[in-house]
Amino acid sequence: MRKKFLITIIFILLIIAMTFPLIFETTTHIPGFFSTDEPYGAIWSFWRIKYSFLNKLSLKRTDLIAHPFGMDLYASGSISYLWLFWTHLLSIFTTPVLTWNIQILLNLFLSLVFSYLLVFYLTKNKLSGILGGTIFGLCPYQFVRIWQHVGLTYNQWLLLILLSVILLKENPFSKKRIFLFFISFFLLLSFDWSIMYMGIISLFCFLVYVFFYRWRVKFFKKNELFISDFRFLGKVFISMALVFVILLPQFLWAIKNRLSMNKINFTPSAFSHYARPFEDLFTQSAKPLSYLLPAVVHPIFGKFTERFIGSHLYGVSFTEHTLYLGWTGLTLAFIAFRAWRKRRKNKQLTINSEQLTEREDFYIGFFVFLSIVAWFFSQPPWWKFGPIKIFMPSFFMYKILPMFRAYCRFGIVLMLPVSVLAGFGLKFILERFKHRKTKLAITALFCSLVLFEFWNYPPYKVIDVSKVPEVYYWLKEQPGDFAIAEYPLDADSPNEMYKFYQTKHEKKIINGTIPGSYANRVAQEIRNLSEPRTAGILKWRGVRYVIVHYDGYLNSELLEDKKEFEKIPQNSSLKLVKSFPAEECPKKDIMCVKKTGPIDVYEVIAEPINPNLCMLE
Repeated sequence: MRKKFLITIIFILLIIAMTFPLIFETTTHIPGFFSTDEPYGAIWSFWRIKYSFLNKLSLKRTDLIAHPFGMDLYASGSISYLWLFWTHLLSIFTTPVLTWNIQILLNLFLSLVFSYLLVFYLTKNKLSGILGGTIFGLCPYQFVRIWQHVGLTYNQWLLLILLSVILLKENPFSKKRIFLFFISFFLLLSFDWSIMYMGIISLFCFLVYVFFYRWRVKFFKKNELFISDFRFLGKVFISMALVFVILLPQFLWAIKNRLSMNKINFTPSAFSHYARPFEDLFTQSAKPLSYLLPAVVHPIFGKFTERFIGSHLYGVSFTEHTLYLGWTGLTLAFIAFRAWRKRRKNKQLTINSEQLTEREDFYIGFFVFLSIVAWFFSQPPWWKFGPIKIFMPSFFMYKILPMFRAYCRFGIVLMLPVSVLAGFGLKFILERFKHRKTKLAITALFCSLVLFEFWNYPPYKVIDVSKVPEVYYWLKEQPGDFAIAEYPLDADSPNEMYKFYQTKHEKKIINGTIPGSYANRVAQEIRNLSEPRTAGILKWRGVRYVIVHYDGYLNSELLEDKKEFEKIPQNSSLKLVKSFPAEECPKKDIMCVKKTGPIDVYEVIAEPINPNLCMLE
């Protein structure tokens, strides 16, 4: 118990260190970095849940955004019910910022704990477990996710499903292990859909490996081994079937909408829940250097990696292509792989008088197999050598599941076997030494190297969300039930920052429309604020004030945006009522949402104009 407590404290301290200074600012700051925008939409969602609950509004539909048309938030049906319950519970009983941070910190901790348990169980070595936990739980992929996608931080379920199926494999008659696998699979299918997808692929790899492991012996010599495998597989598939039956309601809408795509002329879109553009599979696939170069945010080596951003060797995304595996982990994994290869060539191989057991042979072989599968899954749809195309798994999977496009996310699946194999590699090294202090020192050295490779500050990767520009406090004080419009208008895709600002001023906004929706079609009509007709349509939509952001126009690379900004004051249907100067962050070394350029507030004084919907057809 004392050792377990000590390991828990070590992991907590590591999380505090790697996310510093978040632990001291959990109610006012969120993890984030320079290209962050999506967390603001999630925080708005958490705020909306509580706001709707307290004001007895619908939790399913809202007109707080895309006003007055509103939006059915769960129309797609692609919502995991347990995650929905969890986020509603946190949103109602905490604050939006805490709802985000609780999930982030808890998921990091569980990833560390479950990766430790997995590596420790396989290696029977606590020090290997600590190293494996550190590699998986604190890898750069984890951090780019906590800075942007809360759903993709639930990587602990990838670990738990493999740990539970391994436990069940070793004792398929244990009711406790059957129940653990059932719960693990239930959790895997109850949160993020990408996590679910990657977890099922990982589980399928294990089942295939179990069936074909030593198949010659099973087929020609010991048929009873096949019978044992079938019993194990039977319990696995029965448990999976029960989970699918229980969770069937959350899949029905997804299945129905997916099937309906085949009956209509459907165009894949980045905003579709069921079909993303095929071209995205190329831009959001892993590249050779994605796995080998330190993260761009590394304080020493990041500048070197930044040179490759946008190249075909690394990729175009700061987040999606941060897949660095770490040379320390790869080196230790190679040591384990090399020992495993020798074992398969020479049954009598020993390492410091400790023979590699059949159990180790099985698990090292599996994780080598999983690493190969994960790497292939992370690749683009095909490799092209002149006229020859070699198709990768993503090409075929897209035909079945076109809603998945970012196959580079299989990088976290590849990190899983690297952490396990690195744990085996450390175990083989430690077996060469007798003294415990020496083993502790070697483990501390390797852990330190891993942490150095994965380090991400300075500058600090947190964002102060406690204060917003002064204009929104002024708006909150204005009496009456009215809507506002933020410009430049987000007619091409929702501006998550506009939605976040609403959590402070609490006025309805016309922004936040989704392309393809009726509200967005109307938004396309009023992109140019300088046109008198725009003011009339805004008045018809209940808008009293228009918030004009200088930065949104003047920082644009398009000349027409700057010309549009110059023409806005000439619109006689708008009355300038207040101007707010530029603002800076309270602390220079911490990013914030308060920083902004000058902002003008216009009152809409036009007569209402109902837009000609025929023009929008």
